Amino acid sequence: MKVAISSIEFFVRNVRTRLPFKYGKAVLTSTPVLHIRMEVHDGEGHKTYGYSADCLPPKWFDKSPEKDFRQNVVDLLSAAESGRESYLEIGKSPGYLFDLWLKAYTGTVESAGTHHLNGLTSSFGSSLMERALLDGFSKLFGASLFDCLSQRALRIEPERVHSRLATRNLRDSLPEAPLDRIAVRQTIGLADPIRDSDIPKEEILDDGLPQSIEAWARDFGIRYYKIKITNDLKTDIPRLEAIAATLKKAAPSDYKVSLDGNETFQTVEELERWYRGVHAESDLEDLLARVLYIEQPIERFAAFDASVVSHLNHAKDLPPVIIDESDDSLGTFNMAADHGYRGVSFKNCKGAIKGLLNKMLVDDFNSKNEGDYLLTGEDLMNTSVVPVQQDLAMASILGLTHVERNGHHYCHGLDHLSKKEVEACLSNHPKFYEPFKDGARIRISDGFIDVSSLHNQGFGSVMEPDFDFMTPLEEWKFEDLGDS
Repeated sequence: MKVAISSIEFFVRNVRTRLPFKYGKAVLTSTPVLHIRMEVHDGEGHKTYGYSADCLPPKWFDKSPEKDFRQNVVDLLSAAESGRESYLEIGKSPGYLFDLWLKAYTGTVESAGTHHLNGLTSSFGSSLMERALLDGFSKLFGASLFDCLSQRALRIEPERVHSRLATRNLRDSLPEAPLDRIAVRQTIGLADPIRDSDIPKEEILDDGLPQSIEAWARDFGIRYYKIKITNDLKTDIPRLEAIAATLKKAAPSDYKVSLDGNETFQTVEELERWYRGVHAESDLEDLLARVLYIEQPIERFAAFDASVVSHLNHAKDLPPVIIDESDDSLGTFNMAADHGYRGVSFKNCKGAIKGLLNKMLVDDFNSKNEGDYLLTGEDLMNTSVVPVQQDLAMASILGLTHVERNGHHYCHGLDHLSKKEVEACLSNHPKFYEPFKDGARIRISDGFIDVSSLHNQGFGSVMEPDFDFMTPLEEWKFEDLGDS
């Protein structure tokens, strides 16, 4: 089946957090969520809408010190506009989806680059359009995205991006069926209270949701954790000791952790010194034995320096080191694997098809006995409905058994949605959502989310968002966020 694009519209929904989310040098208290409504057709009289959405956060896509939150948002909206122009131009006549995507991705990145946007920001503009296109295509095809992939309906040709994949079959890199459930990997942000007793009395929210990591572990059985670190042993050691003691008491006995370096190291030697420092603490021995990998410890612009590459290839005592922020183009992970990195993060904001291709690369590297490579699932504060459902749908298609989730912690359930949307969530996805106070929230049971309902028709089985409950982009102002 071929597909074409008739129109693309932008809408914005503002979301405030119940808790500040601190990562690196950023503190997120509110964010705009950009929604895409794309009309697609097959050239034979059939048409539908595809949807996508994502938050526009500060200091992740671009950490340039001269750019503030407002400028980060301006840049991301500019990238989205480049994506809209490119996809409308390339998609004006029906074509095969992969061919349309590859041409429009290239056009988006080139156009955004003329506005001096970096690779992550530029590709974000394409990823928004791509997800809406995948949703609309799957609806026209009358199937879930997983079934479209299984039936080769997207006509993906991986060798056009990575020549080493010429003999590989995408279907071999997918599970027999999408996963029915995925374990939550709970973010432990730098400002998050670890124990109930860490919360000052005047800061207790009493809003019906856990506020401390101890409470999430105890009440929801979370068994995976992503710990933000700072590269300051005086800060990190006591904090890690508090986390270790808390998880030993409250979490399931088989819990695991990942460490997020947030680009706070300049060299591998720095990282090794830090790791030796925390290893010297006997109280951290059990916690460190549970570390699965270290995510993006090296600052993105230094991550592929010759000295880093040389040292990383010979580092013996570190867990696998993966890239996240450095993954700013289609070919980055292929290069990173040659440089000693052992994995890459998947995020829908970096591209769903790119995630599929990276999964094929991981499988190819592992099949040739080149080491234990991995694809991980990381979250950029995804919220319901569209962002979190499409993100988890893609994670289950990729076979990721646990994924970083943090929107349920930093946001108060589905309070940012309209009543109509909340009711539709509960009706369409009764295992994914559950009633909560006057609204609803994501259902987490024994540390898992049931994602089985996300694989009906379309990408993530998202119902039509309530666009009347949003602001058309041309009417939205940054000041609408309030104190951000």
